[in-house]
Amino acid sequence: MAKKKAVKKSKAKVKGKKKGAKKKGGFQKQLLLGGGILMAGVFMASTLLLIVGMLPTFVAVFVDRSKKKNKALTVGSMNMAGCTPFLLELWSQGHSLDKAIFIISDPMAIVVMYAAAGIGYLIDWAMTGVISIILFDRAKSRKKAIEKQQEELAERWGKEVTGTMPLDETGFAIEPEKEAAPAQGTDSN
Repeated sequence: MAKKKAVKKSKAKVKGKKKGAKKKGGFQKQLLLGGGILMAGVFMASTLLLIVGMLPTFVAVFVDRSKKKNKALTVGSMNMAGCTPFLLELWSQGHSLDKAIFIISDPMAIVVMYAAAGIGYLIDWAMTGVISIILFDRAKSRKKAIEKQQEELAERWGKEVTGTMPLDETGFAIEPEKEAAPAQGTDSN
């Protein structure tokens, strides 16, 4: 009875630690989010330009289901590079909402920002293909090396180590039965 209570208490402590681990950093995230919202309000013109210009990145974040979000990182980097000249233009010419709306309404600016994101998608697509080819070739060469090593082991230790011979109930290889030679001393007259 006492052991059951001790086990329950230890499980409760472990569960408590897991819950505490989930809450760790909660205040920091809220503080960061609040600060980000405050900064977005203060720098409204830059925020507006980046929200419109970085739409392909937001899409890539939701579409990319991988753990490390490589596609989102690649598209986001190139998309930010496409937004940078227009962001610098906004900062150098007054940083007003009117100027941000003027830049956003320019079709060439939107084309440049979104084309840069498209280049990010192309880079992700190309690198995925190149890496898959490299890994496939590496796996083929590894397979050949393993097969060669298996042949050497079979040559050294016999075909019993290949795992292709039938075994008896004790685990020893069963020798194939040789055809019995006909007895020479018997006549069939």
